[in-house]
Amino acid sequence: MKYLFTFAISLFISLTIFAQTPDFSKRNEVYFSFQISSKAVIQDLSKIISIDNVKGNTVYAYANKDEFSNFQKYNLSYNILTAPSLNKDVSMSNNVKDILAWDVYPTYDAYVTMMNQFASSHPNICKIVDGGSTVQGRKILFAVITSNVNTPAAKPQFMYTSSIHGDELVGYVNMLRFIDTILTAYGTDARITNLVNNIEIWINPLANPDGTYHGGNTTVSGATRYNANSYDLNRNFPDPAEGPNPTGTWQPEVVDMMNIMAANHFSLSANFHGGSEVVNYPFDCFSRLHPDDAWWIYISRQYADTVHANSVAGYMTDLDNGITNGYAWYSVYGGRQDYMTYFKHGRETTIELSSTKLPSSTTLPNFWTYNKKSWFNYLQNCLYGIHGVIKDSLNAPIKAKITVVGHDADSSEVYSTAQFGDFYRFLAAGTYTLKVTADNYAPKIISNVVVSNLQPTNLIVTLSSNVPVELTSFTSSVSNNVVKLNWATATETNNKGFSIERKFSDGDWKTLGFVKGNGTTTELCKYSFTDKVDFGKYSYRLRQVDFDGSFEYSKIINVEAFAPKIFSLEQNYPNPFNPSTVIKFNLATESQVIVKIFNIIGQEVKTLVNNRYSAGQHSVSFNAANLNSGVYFYKMEAKGNDGSNFSATKKMILTK
Repeated sequence: MKYLFTFAISLFISLTIFAQTPDFSKRNEVYFSFQISSKAVIQDLSKIISIDNVKGNTVYAYANKDEFSNFQKYNLSYNILTAPSLNKDVSMSNNVKDILAWDVYPTYDAYVTMMNQFASSHPNICKIVDGGSTVQGRKILFAVITSNVNTPAAKPQFMYTSSIHGDELVGYVNMLRFIDTILTAYGTDARITNLVNNIEIWINPLANPDGTYHGGNTTVSGATRYNANSYDLNRNFPDPAEGPNPTGTWQPEVVDMMNIMAANHFSLSANFHGGSEVVNYPFDCFSRLHPDDAWWIYISRQYADTVHANSVAGYMTDLDNGITNGYAWYSVYGGRQDYMTYFKHGRETTIELSSTKLPSSTTLPNFWTYNKKSWFNYLQNCLYGIHGVIKDSLNAPIKAKITVVGHDADSSEVYSTAQFGDFYRFLAAGTYTLKVTADNYAPKIISNVVVSNLQPTNLIVTLSSNVPVELTSFTSSVSNNVVKLNWATATETNNKGFSIERKFSDGDWKTLGFVKGNGTTTELCKYSFTDKVDFGKYSYRLRQVDFDGSFEYSKIINVEAFAPKIFSLEQNYPNPFNPSTVIKFNLATESQVIVKIFNIIGQEVKTLVNNRYSAGQHSVSFNAANLNSGVYFYKMEAKGNDGSNFSATKKMILTK
């Protein structure tokens, strides 16, 4: 016995010493541990290496070759550890039917197939959004689930995403199961049907496929935390404390995710990790608490307590019995949680699902049992808090800033959407005062807004223009040398009328006439004025005058009365564009005109025009909503009545 004990100790010491120089030739990262005497040192080390966990005075971390070299400068003793994903007995399957038993890991090809089958089997409530490609060309895929999946609506947007660390895979398989459960239960399960009808649900089961399939598309054994470029993606986002590039160049997977966030308005989200069992809430980068700390604790406690009621003893009990403030655990810089919460004005948690990052596939159903109810509860939080709409006097939506007076700080305010004017503000139970501000509108204070737990508070706010006359439109049209101006007001207060002013090119402003106003009214009022001009470029503006003599100028609109003598094709405007642009062309004589759109490799994607036009200037609109971002060309061919021929091609850029 003594001999065996001595041998074991000697073997441990020799292995530890032998492993102190990591081998980066096969893996782009090293997993190691070290001791600290104080948590203060973590603040510096978090900016150098990727800390994975802190247990007492022991720190577990990952590093690429350069990061590890910088870590060694601290002269801390360390132990090189076996990567959690190595030597794992994992079961894989390329068969979707087998995967639906939820006790195997899918191959990459099976994952893509399964995601596409979700949409093809449930086209009325599910679509797959291709968020972009990884370093190695794999896909960042989102299943979008909602009752009006192909038509935008005023609903809170929600997102679950998993495995941004490629070796933390409990969430990966279980998010596929979560998608399948929602889709198959819709219409029969009342709760799920209600969630799908009232929330736009985005689920990205695999945020770092290059890391997960580091060993090849057919196995997750040997998965890496980092991406193929040796970056920890959850340290690569812009950071409130460390600036836009805390770990260098944004990686493709991070850019993909940031683009998805920019194109949407996620109110609530969570990303799933492994290595511990705890709900981690913001902030990770600040020692000060988020203004909504009480709400964070409430929903995190709800998640963990529900898990405790549905799991084995000891599960999800790390730190404060399953929940923690991020910074109180250890600081993280460049994390997605703080990016979403601070820069995108959303609310995101990091949920650690398993102390074992890559558990045996046969245990995956256990994690479903433990967390299923908590996942639905967390999602349902989208239906609580303040549900508001900001509009103008004509019921048109307004993009506005909503601030909780005496409460908000550190970018915790929220914004309504420009498309619908809807916003969602989650708060702990209490009574609040809101301030709503928007460009060109008078601020508005709403007092005594009562928020209750597990209940929605519905709110409609109408903003008034911050000028006496609310001008809703001012447009022009030109036919040869006749200019017609049209404008409208939503409300008027003491409005005497409008002086119409014009200038030619760089000349002085001249008053053309006066149109009487309607005094004070809340009715929609429309006005017009016609001006005959010589051919050339003109500018117009309105000088709105009150009865007391005060006045306000409108925006300036530019008009060109054009008598073309040549054929020409103008540059589209705007350019770059998304998704619509206008193409103008000039005809010296009546002509048959064809305008076609081509992609960068010369393939025709659309015939935009094939009609006869009179001499003069003409314009057509091009909507590229169904095309991918990139460079396109538009070509015009004109055959005039006088036998003339004209052809021209120009480049345009679609940016989504």
